[in-house]
Amino acid sequence: MPPLPRLLRLIFLLLLAPVLLLLGCQSKLIYHPKPYGEADRQLLATYEGKPLNYVTGQGKQVAHYIPPRDGSQVPKTIWICFSGNGSLALNWLYQVEDWSPGFAYLLVDYLGYGDCEGTPSPARIRESSLKAVEALARDLQESPETLKPRLRVLGHSIGCAAGLMAADDLGAQKVVLIAPFTTLTEMGKRLLGWPLCYVNMHRFDNRKHLAAAVAQGAEVVIFHGTHDEVIPVAMSRELAAAHPEKVTLHEMNGQNHNGILGNVSQEIGAAMSDR
Repeated sequence: MPPLPRLLRLIFLLLLAPVLLLLGCQSKLIYHPKPYGEADRQLLATYEGKPLNYVTGQGKQVAHYIPPRDGSQVPKTIWICFSGNGSLALNWLYQVEDWSPGFAYLLVDYLGYGDCEGTPSPARIRESSLKAVEALARDLQESPETLKPRLRVLGHSIGCAAGLMAADDLGAQKVVLIAPFTTLTEMGKRLLGWPLCYVNMHRFDNRKHLAAAVAQGAEVVIFHGTHDEVIPVAMSRELAAAHPEKVTLHEMNGQNHNGILGNVSQEIGAAMSDR
């Protein structure tokens, strides 16, 4: 083979290699599933929580319902909670003591996390969230439609993306986001640069779903640490600036990506209680 075609082939292969690598392993870069341990199940029992079993196209899924701590039999407010990509849904239970005892919670795990089967993607997470609400409605002997006016959404990090999709689908009127990004493609650009950021099969778009939730009347509160080392606070500033009458941004001085959850838990609880 002449030198020039051989060189061109080599260049092509060198350019193609990182693309193929990203296509093959990007799920492992985005999602970090883990199983539940005995301590998690004991914590669930402490709050009298119960598993909710349902099935999606990826197999068996398990969410968890936590009833109000004030003894209410019929919950007036139900927060659907979505955690970050390295956390489990039951991890939210470490914060609930700072929040209203009148709240109930639907804690949704991503596919492959906790007791759930399958592998996650934006569409699969969206399907699972809706089916989790249906499972809760069955457990409470209600219909999803009667639940919707009482549903609120809470999310952290990638959970903001899952939460905004749910808020869009369910018409949730209150949404609290902790450290959201704008789009996962833009996060990829920060980590991988251009053009590799576009080799992205998990195109979470918080701009789009925030706009849809706000158009349905949602009030949105964002908390973001000024020292967030994972997702820059500038992304939350952009999201809030696009909807100044509906989105309130609280920049938490000195807080980082994960520490913000525990360090400003009371402030988050206050935002959840305001109406």
